[in-house]
Amino acid sequence: MWSIVVVLSGLLTGPEAHAVTDAGIFKTEEACNAAIAASVPSQLDETARAQYEGGYRKFICVKAMGSEALDRLR
Repeated sequence: MWSIVVVLSGLLTGPEAHAVTDAGIFKTEEACNAAIAASVPSQLDETARAQYEGGYRKFICVKAMGSEALDRLR
């Protein structure tokens, strides 16, 4: 299973990463990336959009640790 994570790094505050839980989880990395392409940056507020366009905010897909157990159950 894959989830969307937003990554930011501040000069004085260091790195931050937050799961975008509203987007849900995805069975494949391709489906996760498609959700990013369909939603970003259209759903960002003005400040977040400026950060995204400036490269200060990145959205990436990360495989959830332990999700291999779910794959074996199917």
